[in-house]
Amino acid sequence: MSPPATTFVELLTGLYAGFAAEGLVVSESAPVPESPAEAASALFSLAAHTGTLVFSVWADAETDEAGASFVLPVADAPGHEGLLGQERKPVRQPFARELHAPLEQAIAELSKQGRDTARPARGTVTYPFEVETDPEVLFWVTFADSEVAPSIVAHARSRRLRADQPAFSTLSLGREEAVYLSERFLRLDSLFQGTPVVFSGERGTGRSTSLHAVMEVLPDFTNVLAAMEQPRSVDTRMGTARLGESMPLAQVLRAFLRQDPDVVLADEARTTKDLELLLNCALTGHATAFVLEASSPEGVLEKLREAIPGLPVAPLIVHHSREASGALRREVYTVRYGDDGKGLVEAWRPSAAG
Repeated sequence: MSPPATTFVELLTGLYAGFAAEGLVVSESAPVPESPAEAASALFSLAAHTGTLVFSVWADAETDEAGASFVLPVADAPGHEGLLGQERKPVRQPFARELHAPLEQAIAELSKQGRDTARPARGTVTYPFEVETDPEVLFWVTFADSEVAPSIVAHARSRRLRADQPAFSTLSLGREEAVYLSERFLRLDSLFQGTPVVFSGERGTGRSTSLHAVMEVLPDFTNVLAAMEQPRSVDTRMGTARLGESMPLAQVLRAFLRQDPDVVLADEARTTKDLELLLNCALTGHATAFVLEASSPEGVLEKLREAIPGLPVAPLIVHHSREASGALRREVYTVRYGDDGKGLVEAWRPSAAG
């Protein structure tokens, strides 16, 4: 690793050299950064041009060290089963500790940190910078403020990744239902209290798309593990495992639980053992959402109760169907238990949101 840069020019020069060593020669036609603001812009430009998955700007008050670290993707082998995107190429450049504070402030201003009141620790940067709608790359920038080790992490979200993880508001849901689901997954509060979310319906009705929409809305600083039969993109914010013959869902779930994740996502539950494990995930404090083939919301409840007999499971059900016209339809249902112990499936109403 090269010695610590003492100026923003040296920081960028060192990073260019690091990328060149990995076989990525970046045009140095960008303006020489003479200010923290120009250095901040140069870092995002560099990340966009090199296909960087994620980069961070960090400092450590105890060691008086600071630096910028970029992570380049390495494609998984075709058909690889298990965790995806684990092999990565790092490019790092240390810099003088006194450069960190002005650079952090410049990135906060560039990303408009705090503009999203629901995510006060996040900012966003588009590239190209002047493009507000459908940019080539959208960076989600998170700030971990700490006197000992402040850090900034920027996750690059390409057009493909954004298309693979649509917002609930773009799906075939009512406006109030889309807002409700977005809030549930952003807050995760009720989901940590044993309420699994089941995306049900027949095949080809958009169940997996709904599960991918969960990934878009999850809060920052959350440990997420997703077990997918057909993962659409690798998201650096979460661990994603591709299921297969040598990597069945039950095996992956057992491995996941040893890592104590905040959120578990699965596509899809096919066996009673799969359902039992997923319900245990939910009942032991992990926010859990999964895909299940069922022809009706009542059929969902029946399958869940067969997996864990005698336990009053009360999932939030997002049922998917296809109308005679071919249009997809998503409807939200809740489950209520009466004094007789029987579960009653009810259509969700805004007044019941809580």
